[in-house]
Amino acid sequence: MNDKKNREPMVIALATGKGGSMKTTSAVFLACALVDQSRGEQHVLVADADVQGDAKDWWYRAAELDDPLPFDVMSAAPADIAHLHGINGRLDDPVDWVLIDSAPYGRALDESVNNADLVVIPSSPSRIDLDQAAGVKDLCDRRGVPAAILLCRTEANTTALRDALAWIDGSDIACFETLIPKRQDILNAKSTRPRGSRLHEYRDLAGELKQTMRQLKDKEEDL
Repeated sequence: MNDKKNREPMVIALATGKGGSMKTTSAVFLACALVDQSRGEQHVLVADADVQGDAKDWWYRAAELDDPLPFDVMSAAPADIAHLHGINGRLDDPVDWVLIDSAPYGRALDESVNNADLVVIPSSPSRIDLDQAAGVKDLCDRRGVPAAILLCRTEANTTALRDALAWIDGSDIACFETLIPKRQDILNAKSTRPRGSRLHEYRDLAGELKQTMRQLKDKEEDL
């Protein structure tokens, strides 16, 4: 028997309280970075739980352009998200990571949070978006699920970014050190297969994510 089928994948939910937060873009770029950094040794599955189906659409379009994404995307209803644990036993090709592209509200969001090992909350530096992100963080806290904000569409040396970082620090909310800057080739990347230097800061995010998951695992083992 394949021992990998008996192992649980690491489940990461990308969740926000609104659309247009780079949630799907971050899921696809991060999935590509995780596969590329492992030189294909680790397998990733993206679970598209958003009714818009943008991740699945991206997957189809990239394949049509003969440059397919290096992972599968499954359309995921809330019931699918609720049964992610044990998914390797149901897959012909077991995975190491499951990234959930969550819906912004409803049962799909609830199940994404409930079944995640970590929730990544993409947000722009704007106060409106940060307030939405804080709402998702509160939901994670109530469910006892670790979560951290991922600042996207940032512009260096701006008042908006300084204010956002100060607000996050003052709110005592965890935030990834990696910042995703406002880049047109990231914003316009849909239908393409990001790789190499085109992954930009998502390469750093993948490394930070792996370190975070190791720390969480060590903490669980110490309890």
